[in-house]
Amino acid sequence: MSMSHEDYAYDQYMSDLYEEHGKEAVEEFTGERLRSYYSQNKLLAKPAFDFLSEAKKQNELNPTIGLLFAVIAMEVGLKATLLKPIVHGLVHDESSASLITDLTVSHTGMDRYRTLLLHILKEHGGVDLNTFKRAKSDKTLWEELKEMQKIRNSIMHRADKASKESADLALDVASEILKKIFPEIITRMGFHLHDGYRICANWECKYKGST
Repeated sequence: MSMSHEDYAYDQYMSDLYEEHGKEAVEEFTGERLRSYYSQNKLLAKPAFDFLSEAKKQNELNPTIGLLFAVIAMEVGLKATLLKPIVHGLVHDESSASLITDLTVSHTGMDRYRTLLLHILKEHGGVDLNTFKRAKSDKTLWEELKEMQKIRNSIMHRADKASKESADLALDVASEILKKIFPEIITRMGFHLHDGYRICANWECKYKGST
């Protein structure tokens, strides 16, 4: 399929940003930038968690709706809790950070910038999404995410229906991001979570057993 003018514009924009930030980004990026972003955005994971909760409810009633909600939780969770904090530390601009994060997850031509972001995530967050696999899965989490996006697109554009198996997988992938990877990174940053999503830096409450 040929690329549109918008596709070329996006590619050029991302290429320019990569050239601007790519060479020294890993060396100059510090964990403090991540900690600062998480500290200032304590509820960043709540929207994704809300959709994950709704996906669980819908999954038993209607797998197609369950899958749609799970993919929303998956994408928003990945972008809001893992990638956007890194991008924000690179560009220091909210609108650019949102655009780059969206394109990294959804646009096939953004491999170079995605590689940079995932490398920084590995260095400072301790997770390598290029190789990370869920337990008992023979595919990487990133591959599974892309699979679920394709099914979501077929539902949206061709009115296809999702199987219960696909809906369950989407739910598992979203849960892996929000309930395993995200908490591990938050702990690595020196925080802990309340209610599964609210970031807290007050260790007194953790010691009192109120997490």
